[in-house]
Amino acid sequence: MSPSIPKTMWAAQITEFNKPYTISTVNVPQLRPNELLVKIHAAGFCHSDIQVLRGELNSPLPLIPSHEPVGTVVQVGKESALNWKVGDRVGILNFKNACGNCAGCRGSRKRYGKLDPRFCDHRETGGFKNDGCFAAYMVADSATTILLPDSVSFEQGAPLLCAGATAWGAINKARPFLRTGDMIGVVGIGGLGQLGVQFAKALGYRTVAIDNRDASLQLTDDMPTELRPDFIINSTHDDASEKILERTGGEGLAAVINCADSIAVNAWSLGLLRIGGVAVLLGLPPEQWRFDTHPIVFRELVLRGSYVASRGEVEEMMAIVDQHGVRSQLTVVTKDDILRVPEMYLSRSFRGRLVVKFD
Repeated sequence: MSPSIPKTMWAAQITEFNKPYTISTVNVPQLRPNELLVKIHAAGFCHSDIQVLRGELNSPLPLIPSHEPVGTVVQVGKESALNWKVGDRVGILNFKNACGNCAGCRGSRKRYGKLDPRFCDHRETGGFKNDGCFAAYMVADSATTILLPDSVSFEQGAPLLCAGATAWGAINKARPFLRTGDMIGVVGIGGLGQLGVQFAKALGYRTVAIDNRDASLQLTDDMPTELRPDFIINSTHDDASEKILERTGGEGLAAVINCADSIAVNAWSLGLLRIGGVAVLLGLPPEQWRFDTHPIVFRELVLRGSYVASRGEVEEMMAIVDQHGVRSQLTVVTKDDILRVPEMYLSRSFRGRLVVKFD
């Protein structure tokens, strides 16, 4: 039996840039045939949510923020009934309702053999250009919705929909260049990096966690024992490069996953790579990226970008999370604290990933 769905709901809204959220009463969104209505149980908060609040992404107002939602399906559109049911525990990826006709959609079909909504020129993006998940309910495109394993709590599930998908997608970009047992460097051990280290270990690679802050490196202490990095390096130490090269017999790392937005650190990390090594770039520096072309040319390095992950990749990620117990270090707050969340994020008065629990 379907639960009773109200006509209106609470929602946090951005009504003016650079101002606190407003708590509003708004209409519960109506479904299109391909959509699901999801009751939100938890939602994450990350740096891009700050960018939206500042007006840096030209989001329309008023807007319901946040883009890391997990919850329970309470209503199913008529085109989605074969694959989804009321009561399913789900996570919602932030790319919805691809048009199927634009250059991005055509290009993704040619590149991947099927439509990938990430690249649609007209895609909907919750929390950016369309309403997000700091609300009681949210509509989800059934084509970009993911079943949440029973072993994964709603609180742990929320960061997986953005940070997890981003870290997993980056490692997938490197995997064609890797062999089991190769050593991967993960640069920047924040919300992305702590998951990247665990994913790499779960896939059978050796890992080195690299950061310029000891406090960030200490996040690795909270990882499951078998998923912790093989060693950690503070990149500000004079012998950081030497220690990494020693661990690889002087050959260098097979790959680096760059989660940091520091131009200097990104350029430095290229010098850590072995012949044919791959650097996957996730950080977005405020200025143009600068690097020395010599190691790229003479060591035949590969530079790859990575844009979150496809639905299929995230389903694979969830299986790894379920099997290996990958988890984030979290700071969980309640809905009553939602107005404080941007301030908490900016003051760094939290540890790991910041998640709001709604019930």
